[in-house]
Amino acid sequence: MSDSSAVWNNAMRLAEDLSYVPPTAPLPSWIKGFLVTAVHSNDNAIVDAAIEAANILNDFWFKVAYDAHRIDGEKPYDSAECLWIPGCTTCAFVALKPDDNDVNLYMCVKAIVEECKKGADWKQPTHVSRIVPVEQAASELELDSLAARVLPGHFPARDADAEPISFEVHYEEHSALRHFQSADVNRVVAAHVPRVGYRVDLKKPMKTIIVINAGGSMMMSVVENYDELNHFNIRTAVNEKLANTVPSAVA
Repeated sequence: MSDSSAVWNNAMRLAEDLSYVPPTAPLPSWIKGFLVTAVHSNDNAIVDAAIEAANILNDFWFKVAYDAHRIDGEKPYDSAECLWIPGCTTCAFVALKPDDNDVNLYMCVKAIVEECKKGADWKQPTHVSRIVPVEQAASELELDSLAARVLPGHFPARDADAEPISFEVHYEEHSALRHFQSADVNRVVAAHVPRVGYRVDLKKPMKTIIVINAGGSMMMSVVENYDELNHFNIRTAVNEKLANTVPSAVA
């Protein structure tokens, strides 16, 4: 994008300045990557978590493993970069570069969670709590247009006699500048899912539309197995691994 350099120059990179300075604009709309939350709540917790998440994504063997499952023609990512989310101090963003990569974010984070569950060769994370995929972002006042951009690729038109695909909308806020009722968010987002061939299921959906309001940015992605993957909480996955490998004390 022609104006991407100007936007990136205004973004606060964690690697350049670890002190938080609230930028004036939301994340750029084409940004692609992951929202990261921290296990701890001390001053540097989110910085440590973001850097740790980026290190996982930049790990040579992780990238090799992901590239082995890429579809022919997909453009891979070269690096993962830590950024502050404008107006938000409770979470950070890890962007995949270049901007026009074709990476399947869901497959990336699914691989991280599953590797944490079974024990990966790379160091088990100690600072990251959740790594949530983000396909696109917008101002918190542009939710409708964000849904119009993201959802058609995940919810194409289907025949009336096809077995309905179940879905849900999951909404969460992190230091939101404006609070929105979940019911209102669900209504706006679900309006972009075709009525034919799809149905809402809050108990066991096949697909989950994740909507995150952080600072002045609204972020969105569509994933599968959201509950089974612990809501992308990799600390939970690590703890499950430890529980399965560390013998309990015998009284």
